[in-house]
Amino acid sequence: MSYEHPVHPEAVTWNLRTGHRRSDVGWPGAVRRRWRIPAVAATIALPGGRWFTGRVELLATAEGETLDLVSATFPAATVDDAYRLSGELAAYWDLPVEPLEAWYREVRAGLAAGRAINDFGLSIRGPRLEEPSGPTVSLVFLFAPGSPRPVRPALYFEWS
Repeated sequence: MSYEHPVHPEAVTWNLRTGHRRSDVGWPGAVRRRWRIPAVAATIALPGGRWFTGRVELLATAEGETLDLVSATFPAATVDDAYRLSGELAAYWDLPVEPLEAWYREVRAGLAAGRAINDFGLSIRGPRLEEPSGPTVSLVFLFAPGSPRPVRPALYFEWS
């Protein structure tokens, strides 16, 4: 069975401040482990008084009735645009900035030298939103080599 629900909402509003269960996100009954919602306007309330808003591709995964991951993947961007957006995301989500700065320096030099964009992975793990049970926030880059917009920034909210 597909993990993608056949009906795609235009927008979702989820409140994950006090729980992270399938029922908190209106999980479709026909979807088992992974639920992907492409190109949706998302508003997600998270622990610690934080909000995520944006037009993204959402992926939610669940083990049993409990969500273990919600990822929000932004549209493909140029290296410069991905860097700027990621700087804003890092500031809001209290993620360390130096790994992003180092990535930007390395990728600019590497691309100028002819290296492929997917040689420059990035994953920045940030803080847990409200101990002990809130999600951990991470920023990762996904790649589309050969595209003029080769970088897709994504935020991961992981309960583990």
